[in-house]
Amino acid sequence: MPAAADILETPDTQALFERYHLGWETRDPKLIASLHSADTVFHVHDGSEPVVGRDELLSHCAGLFEQYDFSLERGRLLCGSDFWVFEWQMVMNFTGTDGVPFTATCEMLDVVTLNEAGEVVRKDVFVNGAQQQAAFMRAGISL
Repeated sequence: MPAAADILETPDTQALFERYHLGWETRDPKLIASLHSADTVFHVHDGSEPVVGRDELLSHCAGLFEQYDFSLERGRLLCGSDFWVFEWQMVMNFTGTDGVPFTATCEMLDVVTLNEAGEVVRKDVFVNGAQQQAAFMRAGISL
């Protein structure tokens, strides 16, 4: 059974989360990568391979921001001394195959592990595959 300290929100982890989330909200790959360890693993569980290393993550995030027009809606956040779990919705703006713009949402879940230095050593992102597939199909994007 986990200790109460592992369940309750911790101020240091909360502050780190806020800095990290700001990087995503402002679409700043340098800020995001700076909060990861050199040997970080960033894995979106959508069938893609994990991104390994801070430099690779920087490139990956820059590519995401160039390729997709999306924002985030916050959900529940659970923090412990060396982790956070964050429920959120990705809000994506697309143009459908019929030429009509549309907005789609996709439920997401981040599981983030921190090292003793307070760096993100692993981020696993779980995607609602049905919502993602429906949005991408409507936009004519193959997964």
